Amino acid sequence: MLRGTKLIVHNGLINMKELDLHGLKHFQVRDEVENFILLNAKELPIRIIIGNSLRMKNLTENILYKHNFEWNIPAHNAGEIIVTFDKDYKL
Repeated sequence: MLRGTKLIVHNGLINMKELDLHGLKHFQVRDEVENFILLNAKELPIRIIIGNSLRMKNLTENILYKHNFEWNIPAHNAGEIIVTFDKDYKL
C-alpha cells in the first residue's frame, strides 16, 4: 500500500480505502494522490483525507479533475473528499 493508505473496517465490513494526507508537504501531494486514485480506480468509492488546508483541497481536486474522476465533499466533514466515479473506466 501507499504511504498513509489503509482499509477502513467497520463491523467486519470493509467500507473503502483511504489516503490520509496529514503530514505531507504540498509538493508531495500530486504523486501520492495520483498513485492512490489510479491504483484504486476499480475499487471506488475511496476517501482522501485533506484536512482543513484549502491548498491541499485545491491540489487534490486538480488531480481528480485531470484524471476525469467525480468526487464530493461531505457536508458533515469538509476535511475529506470521497471519490465516487471514474468517467474513463470501462466496464
